[in-house]
Amino acid sequence: MKFLRIVIIVLFVFSLGIFGYSRYVEYQKTDETLPVISGSNESLKIPCVYDESQLLEGIVAYDEKDGDLTEEIMIGNISRFHDKGKCKVTYIVFDSSNQAATFVREIEFTDYQSPEFIFTEPLVFKKGTSVNINGYVGALDVLDGDISSLVRITDSNVNYQTAGEYEIKIEVTNSFGDYSERIFPVHVVEAVDTRYKIQLSENLVYLKKGSKFNASDYVEQVIRDDGMQADKNSVVIKSGVDVNEPGLYEVKYTYDDGNGNRGATWQTVIVE
Repeated sequence: MKFLRIVIIVLFVFSLGIFGYSRYVEYQKTDETLPVISGSNESLKIPCVYDESQLLEGIVAYDEKDGDLTEEIMIGNISRFHDKGKCKVTYIVFDSSNQAATFVREIEFTDYQSPEFIFTEPLVFKKGTSVNINGYVGALDVLDGDISSLVRITDSNVNYQTAGEYEIKIEVTNSFGDYSERIFPVHVVEAVDTRYKIQLSENLVYLKKGSKFNASDYVEQVIRDDGMQADKNSVVIKSGVDVNEPGLYEVKYTYDDGNGNRGATWQTVIVE
């Protein structure tokens, strides 16, 4: 019985020794150093069309155990704008012990501009038609690309049963929180004014103040409702666009074959 007790005590002491040694080895392996990311605190200026290497410019990472970790830096998050075209980017890096470091700096998109609207068709409709105008409007963004799915019509006084001039208000917000809104004219016309379709290369045009504008350059073709093509040079154009004064304008295009068949459309022009 005494011998058995001695054996148990010896085994207990031995197991304590093994446990203590394993804890010592584990302690020796513990990485008490943290990685560090460093770089300039000045705003990084980049174009809207950029690659990851431009975002990583001037950023380095180091760890006392692992050494240079610059190649391991990842882009963690890009914030929404705090000022137009300006936001924060967060960088992150992990060492071999899976310990992380982060760094935040401001980036500025030097050629940024707010989202611009597009029209897939002119906002001109035959009286009495049933129209889902959402399918006619969209938006493009220099950072997000096509954001047409985010466009919302927030107000409208259009009556498709009565010929006349109306308005809709549309808005869109990109992923950075920048917001655009516009009130656009809508035309509802008599059936006789839709016998000819005047096709334009652009239904909504953005111009910089002082730029050149020639309304006739946008006329692509004139087609009668039976498919016959007419002379596009016979289209009558009435333009009120003033390229020296920012604002929203319209250009009216009409065609008349002299037999009571007409075509009419409008182009919207925004001078910025």
